[in-house]
Amino acid sequence: MSTEDLDIPIYLTGFMATGKTHVGRLLARHLQRDFIDTDDMISERAGKPIPEIFADDGEEAFRQWERDCVEDAAYRGHVVVALGGGAIAQPENLETIRRAGALLVCLSADVETILERVCRRDDRPLLAGLSREEKREKIEAILTERAPFYAHADVTLASTSDSRPETMVQELLELMAARGLPTEPRR
Repeated sequence: MSTEDLDIPIYLTGFMATGKTHVGRLLARHLQRDFIDTDDMISERAGKPIPEIFADDGEEAFRQWERDCVEDAAYRGHVVVALGGGAIAQPENLETIRRAGALLVCLSADVETILERVCRRDDRPLLAGLSREEKREKIEAILTERAPFYAHADVTLASTSDSRPETMVQELLELMAARGLPTEPRR
């Protein structure tokens, strides 16, 4: 294993509320890597929260910020990056991730698990103002639309209603080891 293999970025993709941020933080801590959440990066650069970006500037402006952040994160090397749920559906982002030689991990969950999680908070711009049933329908539609993009992941991990982030990190480390990737911090 070369030292370059130790520095490949790890990107977490998947629908909203699948645990990308929580799992990403834990994985980064275990591997002693920096953790980047592109949504946090976008908010910081834009000077406002994601819902305000969508409301004030629109989704296209948000997606441009997102492309810039994915690009910036790709060349930091020793990082774990949590992507926003729709980031991978932008072809430029997938190209950036592939050019960087990153490991792309998809966290997947079924509609009911996602619905239960998103209904705990009402700050998801794509679901704002919708009833529970409308949210379910929107989640189903978006999942169907994004499925081909999530299928580009190198590794897919299920996030179920009773999944614990710590267990998911352990499963991911085992999948990484099976691929010959380092699962311990570099010395």
